[in-house]
Amino acid sequence: MEDEAWRSVTVVENKQGEPHVLQQRVKIYTQGRDEESAGYTKPEMKHRLVPMKDVVELSEPS
Repeated sequence: MEDEAWRSVTVVENKQGEPHVLQQRVKIYTQGRDEESAGYTKPEMKHRLVPMKDVVELSEPS
């Protein structure tokens, strides 16, 4: 059985100086022939840039 997820790779800034997270899609193998192969992740070639504010929740200063 397989599942998909996004792994954060690095943080970059766009031309306006706003931080974005570069993410890479990975396949997660949830079942395997043995206990070690379950949970194995395999990186894929698909990437995306996500604004930092969409990835983390920042608390407002008091």
